[in-house]
Amino acid sequence: MDQQIKHYVDEPPINPYVETFFSSYASISPTELRQHLIHVRENAWKNFDYHCLGRWTFLDFSIRQSPIYNEIVDKCKNNGATVIDFGCCLGQDIRQLAYDGVPLEQIRGYELDPFFIQQGYELFRDENPMKEKKVFHSADIFDDKLLETIEPADYVHVGSFIHLFDFETQKDVCRRLARLSKNAIIGRQSGSEVAEEHSRHRRSNENSKRMRHSPESFRDMWNEVTNGQWQVEYANLKTIDDGDRVRVMLSFVVRNTKL
Repeated sequence: MDQQIKHYVDEPPINPYVETFFSSYASISPTELRQHLIHVRENAWKNFDYHCLGRWTFLDFSIRQSPIYNEIVDKCKNNGATVIDFGCCLGQDIRQLAYDGVPLEQIRGYELDPFFIQQGYELFRDENPMKEKKVFHSADIFDDKLLETIEPADYVHVGSFIHLFDFETQKDVCRRLARLSKNAIIGRQSGSEVAEEHSRHRRSNENSKRMRHSPESFRDMWNEVTNGQWQVEYANLKTIDDGDRVRVMLSFVVRNTKL
């Protein structure tokens, strides 16, 4: 089966939560939601054949599934804590934070391609307030000069980001993420019972390696690259049955032990 077809699902998984979210946050009624989602996803898919677009996983709002999500929201609302979402794609998790009452002034999103930022504005119909508060920025994790200008946040979220790279590059990415966070780094990514690098083929004919971690290898990586300053507090594999395939996700929380 063609890889792009394998990772493409026609119908959006509209459930009661998705309906309520878009109705409350974006004033999109249930009757118009399906067509709205399909329209935005198709525009994005034409440019990037990412699994999160093809299989609608951006509608998971995965940040709220983090074991410390309630902590983050509480610290933001009551103690002025800040959050960075790096590699935020359409910015769905930033909207989740805002939906749950976190002020936009305390949230920043960074995405390599501004195309996704613009698509996010269309998806959530909030371009004006997001631009007014300067929430979103185009950024490359490997741009040292840019990273020096970013004020670290209390929490950094990296959903479906670290797994985009091979093992050696992941080490560099983790060091850079640690520079951007003061307290904790959370997220999720493709996981495996046995840590392994695998090839990924895309429409661009790019053939590159991606590292899937087990909880043990993920812990070892963070201990190695930060000399123990950042330690994995939580790393758990979850098997998700999508009907036509089974995927394994690794959810994680990494803490700064020097606080």
